[in-house]
Amino acid sequence: MIRLDRIRSKEAIHSSFRGKTPQKRLRDLMAAVRDHRAANTALALKFDSKWSVVKDQLLTESFDKCAYCETATKVVAFGDVEHYRPKSVYWWLAYVYDNYLASCAVCNQLFKSNHFECSGVRMAGPTIEASTTDAEFDVIGPAAIPDPLDALQVQAFIDLHRLEEPLIPNPYFDDPEAIFAWDVLDGTKEVEVIPQPGIPRAPAIVDAAERLYGLNRPELKRLRYKQYEFYRLARAAADSPGIDPAIRTMSLELITSMVQPDSQYAGMIRYFEKNR
Repeated sequence: MIRLDRIRSKEAIHSSFRGKTPQKRLRDLMAAVRDHRAANTALALKFDSKWSVVKDQLLTESFDKCAYCETATKVVAFGDVEHYRPKSVYWWLAYVYDNYLASCAVCNQLFKSNHFECSGVRMAGPTIEASTTDAEFDVIGPAAIPDPLDALQVQAFIDLHRLEEPLIPNPYFDDPEAIFAWDVLDGTKEVEVIPQPGIPRAPAIVDAAERLYGLNRPELKRLRYKQYEFYRLARAAADSPGIDPAIRTMSLELITSMVQPDSQYAGMIRYFEKNR
């Protein structure tokens, strides 16, 4: 997992998820919550599924890789629009653009699904009662979700994110490379995620990432090892005193390409380069 940057422009962010449109959808959700409160029934919301229109942009920002496991997504599937905080729990964030990222189906559907874990102050949604009025919705709504083009609102949302202390990193808000380290298992030809030494929360975060993202699933560890073998060979050639200068140059160029954000498992290769 590597850090990702959100592209914030009207051209990049679909109109359905900025300005008044998400506010209108949130208003509909709040009205549905009010109806459930009035009827004293279990909350069962229906969401207006419009997320596919942002998938291309999210994949662009994650370099056509899963934002969690860094595996190329579009080679065999088109990927998912993942709600980092699940809409089944954080219903008021269902249409918040800053709650989305691109994920492979395995990380999203097989592992994470509707799970979310944190150790800090749980992010609170709008308080809706049976008596809440439509006029009150006009006040509650804008305060509940950030506009992705409003820098102050986005920063306030990031501050709430950090107060919540999630145990699963969000690569747009957190720096995964400060948390994850990598261990080569030559016997089984695998590379697995381990905690960065000396980082107090790293063991708990890696444990959650294993369970909720599947970052140490066997097939993923084996794919990482294959990439690591290419890196190890290139590094050995680059460091060999008697190597042909042209081969050294080619080896260094290969390593440079492997640490670029569009390369699979770039976070792992960056770690080995930094700690060689």
